[in-house]
Amino acid sequence: MTGPHDDGDRELSVHGQMVAGAHLRQGWDAMGTLLSAMLVFGLPAWWISEATGQVWVLPVALVLGMAAAIFSIWVRYSDRGL
Repeated sequence: MTGPHDDGDRELSVHGQMVAGAHLRQGWDAMGTLLSAMLVFGLPAWWISEATGQVWVLPVALVLGMAAAIFSIWVRYSDRGL
């Protein structure tokens, strides 16, 4: 038996997605990707920066991490015209 919100395998309409809160999930997923990129690239870079005394390593790694995260978000959520 199917309920009123059970659509099986078919996609929800835009209205159905808004009611279900799909747009909020995508925003939180994108924010999580950005924050995790800062941690994944920043923590090892901070350690290397402290170990070698090179202060430029951390900002360069953070910029590269943000670029990788933005590219990842763009690839994941872009409309490919399908």
